[in-house]
Amino acid sequence: MNTELIKKRISVRTFKEQKIPDEILEKVKSFLQNDTGLFNVPITFTILDAIKSGVKSPVIIGADTYIAGKYKKQKNADISFGYAFEKLVLYATSLGLGTVWLAATIDRKSFEKAIDLKEDEVMPAVTPISYAADKRSLRESMMRKGLKSDTRVPFDQLFFKDNFDKPLYKEESGIWALPLEMVRLAPSATNKQPWRAVVEKDKVHFYEKKTKGYASEDTGDIQKVDLGIALCHFEIAAQESGLEGQLIQKNPGLSVAEDMDYIATYQLEVK
Repeated sequence: MNTELIKKRISVRTFKEQKIPDEILEKVKSFLQNDTGLFNVPITFTILDAIKSGVKSPVIIGADTYIAGKYKKQKNADISFGYAFEKLVLYATSLGLGTVWLAATIDRKSFEKAIDLKEDEVMPAVTPISYAADKRSLRESMMRKGLKSDTRVPFDQLFFKDNFDKPLYKEESGIWALPLEMVRLAPSATNKQPWRAVVEKDKVHFYEKKTKGYASEDTGDIQKVDLGIALCHFEIAAQESGLEGQLIQKNPGLSVAEDMDYIATYQLEVK
């Protein structure tokens, strides 16, 4: 896992009609057995043959293999799912495979049946997995344009210094510059980019800027899933930067807007 993978990876909805070699699929299966979530919340992954399982998505062309993830309902489950699923996505990228997070644009009932989803479980998202086509379909190009998939909110509108009254500019972010930039580049549902962070000297506090309509019984809180993705990116970049720390949950009690929820803190280790 490294920042080059984060920068390289893009959403793919148009695939070559090409079978994934057995040895590559075995690598994915092996990775999934060791892919762990956050805060002791386990995530279960299932690889699905689209034809045999009867699963599909109207926005996907050419892919016959999907991976679905699920969790048992509990505290921090959405965050853990996003963290673990993004690790899977980045690992697939390292193998030359294309992926895309899908939540709304799937035949959800067929996927839930295929993975034997229980009443106390949630399947927030799935991804197709295969080789990207040489050219995007017109539909995919229009979708990316409509979602503004290649645009991101400016650094100083996402990140703050000491409290939410002081914008943090990239040139003054010091050791946190690369980890925060990798958060900024993270994918999110309809590109809402719901993460916000307040930086102190030895810690970074992460928050979810909530938008109505992104939480349901079927998907859980999809924006908390997005925060899990952001934490995954941050941790990878922090390790690459030589930082030693851990993700904890200890609310600093900062004054926040009503639409803001505390998620987690990255705390540097004291030496």
